[in-house]
Amino acid sequence: MNMWIIKKIFKYAIWWWIAAIIDLSILYFLTNLVGIYYLISSIISFIVSLMVGFVFQKYITFQNFEKKHIQQWSKFVFFQLIGLLINTIILYIWVEVFHIYYLYIALFNKIIIFIWNFSMNYKFNFK
Repeated sequence: MNMWIIKKIFKYAIWWWIAAIIDLSILYFLTNLVGIYYLISSIISFIVSLMVGFVFQKYITFQNFEKKHIQQWSKFVFFQLIGLLINTIILYIWVEVFHIYYLYIALFNKIIIFIWNFSMNYKFNFK
């Protein structure tokens, strides 16, 4: 693995985790303080972090200033929606079947989704 890709992964990780912290904070706030069902809170928090993540990844991580905003946004959302599906399934199974605290699983899922999102955006979106 060359140094360029390692730098991209590192940059991606920094901005991705900032979006993940936003996601987890909103998830906690909506579930524990507002009283919204955790799966609904998870989807809402995901959408907010999605918007933040796109700007960070496009302009800062991949330094992509192409004017293909709609095309890149569409791909970004598509990859994120697959990540959301993976996240929701894993979250539901581990919380409902195994009775694990939802925030533990949400944090664990961030690692899986990180790998998925970086790979897809690196290969297919922000070349």
